[in-house]
Amino acid sequence: MSKLSLTRCVTAWLAGIALVSVASAPSAAQAPGGDNEGLQLSGDASSAKMACEALAATNFEAAADRPFVVQSASFKPAAETPEPRREQLHKRAMSQGMFTYIDELPDHCEVKGYIAPAIHFVALLPTEADWGRKTLYGACDALCGEAQWDMAVPGMTYGFATIATDGGHVNKRPFDGVWGYMNDQAQIDFGYDASHLAAQTIKSLSSAMYDEAPEYSFIAGFSKGGAAGIKAALTYPEDFDGVLSRAPVVNYQAINAIRMPWIYKAVQREDGSPILLAKDVGLIHATAIEVCDPVDGLTDGIIDDPRACDFDPAIMLCGAGETENCLSAEQVDALKKVYQTPKGSDGSEIYPNPVEVGSELDWPKFLVPLFPGDESFAESIGRTYIRYLAFPEDKGADYDWLSFDPVTEGDQLDALAPVYDANDPDLSAFRDAGGKMIVMHGWGDGAVSARTSISWYESVQAEMGDTSDFIRFFLIPGNVHGHGGDGPELSTALSQLEDWVKTDTAPEMLTLTKADKDRNVLRTRPVYPYPLTAQYKGTGSIDEAESFEPSE
Repeated sequence: MSKLSLTRCVTAWLAGIALVSVASAPSAAQAPGGDNEGLQLSGDASSAKMACEALAATNFEAAADRPFVVQSASFKPAAETPEPRREQLHKRAMSQGMFTYIDELPDHCEVKGYIAPAIHFVALLPTEADWGRKTLYGACDALCGEAQWDMAVPGMTYGFATIATDGGHVNKRPFDGVWGYMNDQAQIDFGYDASHLAAQTIKSLSSAMYDEAPEYSFIAGFSKGGAAGIKAALTYPEDFDGVLSRAPVVNYQAINAIRMPWIYKAVQREDGSPILLAKDVGLIHATAIEVCDPVDGLTDGIIDDPRACDFDPAIMLCGAGETENCLSAEQVDALKKVYQTPKGSDGSEIYPNPVEVGSELDWPKFLVPLFPGDESFAESIGRTYIRYLAFPEDKGADYDWLSFDPVTEGDQLDALAPVYDANDPDLSAFRDAGGKMIVMHGWGDGAVSARTSISWYESVQAEMGDTSDFIRFFLIPGNVHGHGGDGPELSTALSQLEDWVKTDTAPEMLTLTKADKDRNVLRTRPVYPYPLTAQYKGTGSIDEAESFEPSE
């Protein structure tokens, strides 16, 4: 018997002594104290409660590459999901490739703890009857900074033992990088080690909880969390059998230290006052749809591929005496900068991808302020990333972040690229370990252009040849960086990834769904592995997936 199993048995036995009086009741055991006060537990739930609470008394110091500690382990009986949390859980499920509405939470064990020196985690483990002998790391997004319960919930309802971490630090969510100041270990953990240790931690917790090791391990996330899956496949290729990556930021250094400052300068005057605000986005997006939607031959409110449309913002320029539903010359010039490939002080290209036409629904708060005086994410990311995260020697609070010149100083970003970037095209170790990967990116993404993932995917193919046996890449028309947009986005990608891992059946198509706030299905649409696109057959409803076929 392993050390962990022995400890689990002893602590479960001790817990059983404490519960003997209630466990011997003829009908059910009442869960004492805390959230369980007054609730009646079935025999199975009572056993799960004892196994759960035993985790808090288990020594996990040698269970992973670094010691980790369980600070609390509490059994949570099945209950309705609080109404305010349902929408957020639905969004988290979408970002992890699950099409689900979580109105109820099943019996489960909630574990909180930390991995030395400073990676905090929350883990949710279903009962043994509900567990599918699989684990899932819900990778943190933005600049991490909090072990979020909602990151761990969706997978747990699908039979995964799940874990979420803060990436190795705390911060002011979502885009505060001050934590990186003189904190090399935190930066390494944020870059890749947190994913590795999370995988080890949830596997160890599962083995202790169920007295049985998991068979399969997965990671799912979007944005930084999407990049985390690819980075994990590069750095610790045997940690995860399946990687579900949405909108990955694979070139992390460049997008934060070069692209974000460029966007900020494009939409702000030198005195910091805004040229464009959130209130201007509606006109811009409506005009972009009007001009570019018909280009693909189907007028459906979705721009299939913005690269095919020549969009000139000057068509929105106010005429003489006009002030409504138009843009000033200054605003038009700012828009042209946003849509173009960023240029340096000498006119050279400093970042390879523009902001896509059709991505405007993503701009409020992210790229443009909500109101005068508001700080956009482009500003908070650019400022704190350049000052505290981008370089081996932190530039500090007094550094003028807008003075960083990628033309003359860009090579300074190379030093930490191995920590943050996930764009190494050699994934042979992950392939050889039997890993499978699904990558999804939306053409309506205003934060991270889909061209970023296209360039990455094509570089992997150039390096490795045909990768269809372990990577499938899907472009989603109209899908923004977070949640929403013009096109469908709900999918069952994680389940399809799981099938691929278990049966070697690769997904030939994802069926995406768009639903309203009342959960009524408005439209379904297929997407096919890149470079295939969905073509309308010419008959049938444009709101039904069956009316489309893959391009030749």
